Amino acid sequence: MVNRNRKKIISSKFGGYQQYRRPLTFGPKKEKKERKQIQLPKLPFKTILYVILALAAIYFVFISGKFKIKEVIIEGNNTIAPEVIESYTPTNTNIVFFSIKKTKEKILTEHTEINNVFIYKGLPDTIKIVIVEHENKIIWQTGGKSYLVSTQGIVSKEISTLDGITMPVIVDSKNLPLSLGKGLVSPSFVAFVLNINEKFFESTNIKPKNFEVGETTFDLNLYTEAGFYVKFNTLRSSAKQLDNLKKVLVEKRQDIKEYVDLRVDGWAYYK
Repeated sequence: MVNRNRKKIISSKFGGYQQYRRPLTFGPKKEKKERKQIQLPKLPFKTILYVILALAAIYFVFISGKFKIKEVIIEGNNTIAPEVIESYTPTNTNIVFFSIKKTKEKILTEHTEINNVFIYKGLPDTIKIVIVEHENKIIWQTGGKSYLVSTQGIVSKEISTLDGITMPVIVDSKNLPLSLGKGLVSPSFVAFVLNINEKFFESTNIKPKNFEVGETTFDLNLYTEAGFYVKFNTLRSSAKQLDNLKKVLVEKRQDIKEYVDLRVDGWAYYK
């Protein structure tokens, strides 16, 4: 007899097995990362327009070459060649970057014969430089050298020859050194010398030769072609001293052999 209650053994080899599925595992679900979206700010139309205009202006001024220096105008220079002054403003330099202050300082430092400089920018490409030179009126000799001195008493330039120069010459008997571009004497001293030099022949009918200073500029000697010299006080009136000299020459001309001293007010000494 066959026991029907007997469990059937089914072999997999016959294809009749019952497959069991792998048991499912359960756990927390992995959350999907959300992509963050960045919303760019919207630029107003005016802002975009301003940016475009700014970039255009930068190109026009700094890159296009429209503002490069093409012409340099020099005025007022009498003793300095225009090419020398023009060299301080090289062409093809952007006029925006050209420094008026630095250029002025450099010109005044390197050229003591210049009293002042005025520089103007003429947009888009022109520079104008106006030179104001010292008004040189006297020549100062010391240590074997000759210098031009302005109406303001400033030593402006050393000169190598006196040929063709008609300015009054002052000899420093002490041969003291001096510095270019620096004040040497007062404007009143220069004015005194110029007035004496101009009026001397008119007052005395004697031609002046040269002036001489010693310890101070308060005392000034004028050597003449008549062979004697005159001692002046530069702090007193030049006109009054010349008037006194005229009186002395009228009365004592034959007795004057060496000098006439006019330095004391109201008195005249002669030798």
